[in-house]
Amino acid sequence: MDAMVLASIAKWPNVPAVFGWLRLDARGQWWLREARLDQAAIVDFFRRNYARDGDGRYYVQNGPQKVYVALDAAPYVARRGAAGWYWLPDIDPGTPRLALLDEGGRLFVEAGGELAVVDDRELLALSEAIQRSADGQPPTAADWAAWQQGRLALQLGLAEGSLPLRPLAAADVSRRYGVVLSPQP
Repeated sequence: MDAMVLASIAKWPNVPAVFGWLRLDARGQWWLREARLDQAAIVDFFRRNYARDGDGRYYVQNGPQKVYVALDAAPYVARRGAAGWYWLPDIDPGTPRLALLDEGGRLFVEAGGELAVVDDRELLALSEAIQRSADGQPPTAADWAAWQQGRLALQLGLAEGSLPLRPLAAADVSRRYGVVLSPQP
């Protein structure tokens, strides 16, 4: 966090938190109420001062005040770049070890115990990288059914290595990863 933010917390330690104002969407864009924030300085401030409390709620520390963030899908958004994965807001959780697919077709990656939803603009290219783990071939409709029943292993075959692909019920994001998608006071 910014030194100025830390100093303000020390000076005013009991400022009430704010809920219901700030949202991080599934493309890594910040929203203040119904307005998308695209001012670079504000977005950069949010990125630097984004954190998680002990209850699994994510927030932006705005001076002495915590502004809790509603999450559309996960606390982070993953994208692909020339060097592999990068996450928004900027963290480096390490190399992803697992890919997860929910019933709505959203793809997630897990790294270092953190969860990121994959930006939907990446899905077409990544869907072409899904393959059967046994032989590296694209899955058939029957393979998908077997995968959903736990009888077949699929993977996301990427240049930097393969990630096992597992099903994830959207309702399990909060329970499995301790993430509060809609923080309340």
